[in-house]
Amino acid sequence: MNEPILLARPFPQREEGPQGYLLRLAEANFLTLRDLEQLNVRFDLDNLQRNQLMPDRELDPLLHAHVERINALADNMGRSWNRQQARWCVHCLGESPVWQASWELLFHDACPEHGVWLVDRCSSCGSPVHWSRHHLMRCPCGADLRAEATRECPQSVRQLSAVLASSLLARPVEAAFEIPVLHGMKVEDIQRLIRFLGSYLDPVAGVRPLKRYRAGRLDVSWPVTSLAAEILQGWPSTFHSSLSRRLDTAHGEKPGPGAFLNRLSHYLYRGLRGRAFDHVRQSFEHWLAENWKRGLNRRNRRLPPALLAQVQWIPGGMAAERLGISIDRLSYLVREGHLDGEEWIGTTGRRFLTVRRDQLDNISIQIASEMTMGAAMEVLGIGKVRMQRVLRLLFPSARRTYDKEFLPWCVPRGEVEALLSLASHLPVVGIPDEDQVSLAHVFKYSHWNADEIVALVEAVRAGTIVPLSLLDSARGIARWVFESGQLRAWVLTQNSSRANWVSIPDLAKILEVKQQVAYWLTQNGVIPAERLGAIKGVGSRVRRSDIDLFHQNYIFGREIAAILGRSSRKVMMMLAEQGIYPIRGHSSEPCRQLVYSRKDEIQRFLAQVTGSPPEAFKLVRSPGPKKPSE
Repeated sequence: MNEPILLARPFPQREEGPQGYLLRLAEANFLTLRDLEQLNVRFDLDNLQRNQLMPDRELDPLLHAHVERINALADNMGRSWNRQQARWCVHCLGESPVWQASWELLFHDACPEHGVWLVDRCSSCGSPVHWSRHHLMRCPCGADLRAEATRECPQSVRQLSAVLASSLLARPVEAAFEIPVLHGMKVEDIQRLIRFLGSYLDPVAGVRPLKRYRAGRLDVSWPVTSLAAEILQGWPSTFHSSLSRRLDTAHGEKPGPGAFLNRLSHYLYRGLRGRAFDHVRQSFEHWLAENWKRGLNRRNRRLPPALLAQVQWIPGGMAAERLGISIDRLSYLVREGHLDGEEWIGTTGRRFLTVRRDQLDNISIQIASEMTMGAAMEVLGIGKVRMQRVLRLLFPSARRTYDKEFLPWCVPRGEVEALLSLASHLPVVGIPDEDQVSLAHVFKYSHWNADEIVALVEAVRAGTIVPLSLLDSARGIARWVFESGQLRAWVLTQNSSRANWVSIPDLAKILEVKQQVAYWLTQNGVIPAERLGAIKGVGSRVRRSDIDLFHQNYIFGREIAAILGRSSRKVMMMLAEQGIYPIRGHSSEPCRQLVYSRKDEIQRFLAQVTGSPPEAFKLVRSPGPKKPSE
């Protein structure tokens, strides 16, 4: 048997750290840690027993268990130990000259017992304290480490250090220091979570926040542990708020929020593997489902598929499809505050939109109670031009979407369904009988105006005329099939009223002017016109009686020119010399035809020019409508 190589052989203490014990052992034998390494003395149970540095297992089984546990942790998780610098609690070291094992862990920055920050720098020389010193209780400059000043630490950091120490020493955590989210986690798992929470969720973190240079230094580690401790103490609300703050800062970064989410999910699902972090990932998914406003899809394969069904913010295209509306209308709902949404422009200039899923139901109910004019056209089987003319006549409560002039028309769905239900009980036929005709045939080959269509619908509602069946090849009211004779007789009753109206093109033919002149006369109120419906861009009509009034009160310059045998331009100049001018409308554009009011001045002018008596020109007739300004 070899002679022992050490003169002093103090045993380790039950909570002593490997580096602290080896330095204490080296100091007792007037050696250094490097000397012990050369002598092959290590903090290993077999090695310590071989060098007679351990009592028998029967005498102190707890010490044997402690050394075995620390040795196993040192072998399996070398990155968990602080090998760079030594740190200590001044009060604990003053009470017992034992370097505790928890002090040698990364991110163990405070003393749970005394509630103070650990110390890792000598205040006398200002240098960090390393393991290469010769004395356990003194700095290489000779200063006593037990004489350093201390500072109180936050309660959250104290709790976190207590959990780390308890996990390292395999002892239960005191109730006052319990952190539920860390319950049952190993030392290495706790440290990885601290690094993630304190580094990655730091609002001022750099490009690679998880890479901490000299993390064993207290001035580097305390910001990490402080932030992580605050997040863990108020879990999960503080975790969610930290994620939201970090997301806000990502909006101003060059990679953008998308890159932030990719890095975050990569570390959570690849870096923090294992069941120990399941609750962390679940809490992240809850935050993501509620707060991520840029939409999720299956391209991010790290996220579980079930998460896609829980996210509150969904792409605008998906929301528009679900509501049955266009993207433009969805954007309008967001801009007007009817729906919470997020719009942004990507790096390529592409515009994106997301909206909250939970608000779609209320919007869907609102939209479901109405239908657009296009949808009503399709359901009723009425063409666009005809629908524009009969919309407000057939559905008086029709309105613009959100009462905005530039938005599409909406029709109450109930009114449309009520109209369709008038003949829903009738049989369906493929081809009407010879003495029958469908309304689809009438729409195609007969030029019915809006009043006639509305009158027919009202007659069906009143039971004056009854459809016999429904045509299967048509839609909506165009399916109605009537008896030809009955429908013809009904039309004859409408002809009298139909003959009292003419369209603007027909008005131009009656007056023998261009359509532009006819439209000017109606738009400026010279001839009153009635719009077919209240929709901009559809046709108007004029009463024949108003045309007669126009003839009674106005005369075209060409008629005066024909009487005098002069050109219209010459007549205009001659009348202007007499102070007689053509009528003017309220629009800035003049009429393309000379139109004069039938006055006594024109009658006297004609008599003077022709030499005939004034009675020969009967220009003034019965009074008509109010004349526009001259």
